Amino acid sequence: METKLHGQVDLTNEEYHGGPGVSKSHLDWIAPELDRTPLHYWNKYINPDREPEPDTPATLFGSACHIAILEPDLLNKHVVRGLDVERRSTADKFAWAQFEEENAGKIILKREAYDRVLLVRDKVHSHPTVGPLLRSIKTEQSFYTTDKETGELIKCRFDGLAPNGAYSLDLKSTECSSPRAFGKSVANFRYDVQPPWYEDIFDDLYGDHPPYWMFVVFEKEPPFACGLYYATDESRRLGRMKARRDLRLIAECRANGFWPDHAIEAQALQLPRWYARDEAA
Repeated sequence: METKLHGQVDLTNEEYHGGPGVSKSHLDWIAPELDRTPLHYWNKYINPDREPEPDTPATLFGSACHIAILEPDLLNKHVVRGLDVERRSTADKFAWAQFEEENAGKIILKREAYDRVLLVRDKVHSHPTVGPLLRSIKTEQSFYTTDKETGELIKCRFDGLAPNGAYSLDLKSTECSSPRAFGKSVANFRYDVQPPWYEDIFDDLYGDHPPYWMFVVFEKEPPFACGLYYATDESRRLGRMKARRDLRLIAECRANGFWPDHAIEAQALQLPRWYARDEAA
């Protein structure tokens, strides 16, 4: 990668995720609340012998929805509907092999999954509140800077930025987009870490950031209901604490060349609360 990794950098999604720099996703792979250790981080991002993770139908569907909603003009370039035949006969297998060769590098979905992507796209873009927010953004913008405390190269990739700087936008798929359900998703997947991580990178580069962070949430099944949520000062405070803790640990482990797991010290056995309650009864 010849371009200088500082400020805004024009990269494909694959170049961004496969290139250097610590992102929010990196932080998640060392987070203790997700039951992960430095060894998990090392195996995910540093281990030279790690096997590549295969795509699943769920991840392919999610990626296709992401493209369809954020960059609908590029959908046909990156996503195709698969053939209408199963891979049973020799002729069908040959047809599929030729089709996959012709569409190498693209997301290939089964017919029903592809059609559902189109339904999701149309539903989200037709939403009276969410649609206008999506249609006025610049998408897939990558930014890099060097963290002043740790010296680590850090990065972020915005799903969407309003041209006037009024808001940043992040797209999330979910089973249920209600406030209660999405609040649980925020806790389970540490979505609260994302706004302060991105905004701090922007502040370091430009001395400011968009004042509003908007989560656009859509359900993956009919009726494809949407949710729209903004980050609060309290969620930013909690997320920033986690981000700084995780980044410091990554930098410390990298400096020491030591990536420990759970068994560095013997610990007291922890039993789940439900088990203790059952025994007391």
